[in-house]
Amino acid sequence: MNMQNKLLILISAAVLQTGCSEWTETKSVNSTDLNGTTRTDEYYAALREWKKTPGLPQIFVWFDNWTGISPAGENSLRGLPDSVTIASNWGGHPKYDLSPARKADMEYVRKVKGTKVVVTQFSAKVGDGVPEDPIYNIGNSSDESIVRPAIRRYAEAIHDAVTESGYDGFDWDYEPQSGGANDSYLWTNKVQRRIFVEELGYWFGRGSGRTERDGRKPATPGLLFIIDGEIGIGGRMDSDWESHYVDYFILQSYGALTESDLTLRVKGVTDDMAAHIKAGRITKEEVVGRTILTENFESFAGSGGSFPAMSTFIYDPGGVNRQIGGCGLYRSGFDYAPREKGDYNGSPEYYFLRRGITSLYKTYYERLNAAARKRGK
Repeated sequence: MNMQNKLLILISAAVLQTGCSEWTETKSVNSTDLNGTTRTDEYYAALREWKKTPGLPQIFVWFDNWTGISPAGENSLRGLPDSVTIASNWGGHPKYDLSPARKADMEYVRKVKGTKVVVTQFSAKVGDGVPEDPIYNIGNSSDESIVRPAIRRYAEAIHDAVTESGYDGFDWDYEPQSGGANDSYLWTNKVQRRIFVEELGYWFGRGSGRTERDGRKPATPGLLFIIDGEIGIGGRMDSDWESHYVDYFILQSYGALTESDLTLRVKGVTDDMAAHIKAGRITKEEVVGRTILTENFESFAGSGGSFPAMSTFIYDPGGVNRQIGGCGLYRSGFDYAPREKGDYNGSPEYYFLRRGITSLYKTYYERLNAAARKRGK
């Protein structure tokens, strides 16, 4: 048995035995400066390796009020539980012009904890969020000879901003019905949004750097491509999007939803992906494994909303029987110091987030071990 397999077995055993408390304990960095740690190098090496586990469900958070100044609290990525796998910069502060404190904070969690840090951007029209360029002024055109060059340059500008800032990927917040303004053509124009997904897919996700699109500089390998918002609901993803290259579909499944509600939300994503499933580009199980359910803690931090149910959710219509690809929170900072809920595993910080982490990975390893026992029969 090779060293990696041994390591993963030891890690999985530790997770089940401790209920993830070792990797959800925020106190480990609360009194530590940016350049120091209280954990061992071996601990962090194992944590980083564990986060590379193929098929591992993800813990995702939209992170705001980010200052990065303190190694603890809701304003620091370092203060998040160690088991968080993806954190996205969402909020009113700059997305790309990061302060030295934010850069240092992000570098720490990326390099030491192995946490992926991405940036969320609405990108409701061509040119949003990047320096102005006259080529972006295409209005509501559906003429591909006009649209393609503008969006191609825009997608490359996003890639350059992401890599120069040190992020691990891009999260497109796609909300054509609930958030769209009159000029949100990148959300509402079907030609523009199809091309945007194609062009982003050169730089981000599972199809990045594909050779059929030559003539451009190489894509930075390994950047995540995430779409959140109206997928499987509302404006929906179009069937002709190259959505099979997307790494994760993140559902804004807000409100205290029942298991039936969650099933319908995930079914919406498999419905959006039906053409790709039928063509054999992706399986329904893989779609579920790339789908992350999230709760809005701006509204439900006091009760947890449907987040506890998300952390144990298994999608099973038609015998699919696949654990969800992960769960997460919108505005995770609202869970940092919950009131009147007591402690979870001895600490009040991130009560529901750490409880969900434990449930998600307990479910994952129980199913993994059950499958191994079945194969051994």
